[in-house]
Amino acid sequence: MGYGRQCFLNAQPHERSARRVDQANGFHPRKLTTRLGVVELRVPRTRLGCYRGQVLPRYQRREPLINEAWKRVFLLGVSTRQAGAALGTLVEEAVSASTVSAATRLLDQSVGRWHRSRLADHYRHLILDGVSVRLRLVGTVQRRMVLCAPGITREGKRELIDFQLVKAEGEDTWYGFLWRLWSRGLQGEFLALIVTDGQAGLAKAIGRLWAAVPHHRCWAHKLRNLANKLKVSQRACLPEAKLVYQAPHRTEAVQRFRAWKGRWQAAAPKAVACLEKDLEELLAFFDCPAAHWKRLRTTNVIERLFVEVRRPIRTRCASTTRSSSERIR
Repeated sequence: MGYGRQCFLNAQPHERSARRVDQANGFHPRKLTTRLGVVELRVPRTRLGCYRGQVLPRYQRREPLINEAWKRVFLLGVSTRQAGAALGTLVEEAVSASTVSAATRLLDQSVGRWHRSRLADHYRHLILDGVSVRLRLVGTVQRRMVLCAPGITREGKRELIDFQLVKAEGEDTWYGFLWRLWSRGLQGEFLALIVTDGQAGLAKAIGRLWAAVPHHRCWAHKLRNLANKLKVSQRACLPEAKLVYQAPHRTEAVQRFRAWKGRWQAAAPKAVACLEKDLEELLAFFDCPAAHWKRLRTTNVIERLFVEVRRPIRTRCASTTRSSSERIR
C-alpha cells in the first residue's frame, strides 16, 4: 500500500520535486473482517487526504463475502440479531443487528431494479393470485395482500414475473399491478390462458387488458367453495368432483360432471350450482397442451412459493417494513 501512495505522490520519499502532488503522512490502523477472521492493516495516508487506495476501498471494514453471507442467512429466515451473533462467532468480531440490517438493505437496490426491468413478452400462461402476509406498521401488526404473477414461458419454464404489496385486493389494485406489467413489455402476444382464483375484481381487471385471452378458474379454490356448502355427511361429494378435472379430455370431463350432478343434485343443490355456473372456466385448461394441465388447474404454484416466504416471516412474527418484506420475496 505504501508503494501505491508513492506512485500517487509522484515523488520519492524526502525528494523535492515540482511534480509532487501531496506529502506522505504515515499510516492509520484499520481492522478488516475476512472469512479467516479479523486482520489488522496499516493504511497509508497523505497530508491533504487526497490519496485513495485501489486495493482497499475507503471505509471498507469487511470482505464482500461476509456481507453476502449475512444477506443469505437473513433470507433463510434468521433474524438480524441472531445472524449477527452466529456469524460474529465465526469471524471473531461482535456484529450488531443494525450492522446486519445495513448489509441486507443492499438488497433493496436489486429488488428495485427487478421491479423496473423490461419484461420479455414470451409468456404463454399467466397465473394470478393474492396472498395474505403480516406486516408491522405504525406499531401494530396488520394484514396486507401480495399480488403475485408467476408465468410459464413458451419453452415451458416457470418464472415469477413480479409481485406487489397492497392493502386489499380489488379491481383497481389488480388493474394497477397488471397495467405495470403491460407497460413493461408483457402485452400478451403469446398468452393462451390466464389462471385466477375467481376474485371478481381481478377478473374485471384482466378484461380491461387481455379480454381476448381465455380465463381459467382455480380448482383448489372452487373445491373449497364446495366444501363450505356441504354437510359433514356429504364430504364424499368432493372426491367425486375431483374426477371431473382428472378426465383425459374435455368431453370426458363434461360427462363426468353430468354424472356427478345427477348423483348430488337432490342432496346438495347449492354445491352443484356452485360448480355448474363456472364449469366453462374450470375446464378452460383442456385447451392447453396436456403436459401443462397439472400446473394450470390451480394457482397452487403461488401457495408453494409463499411457503418459503412465510417461513422467515414466522420466525420474526412479522416483517417490520415494506422494504424488509420485499427483500425476502
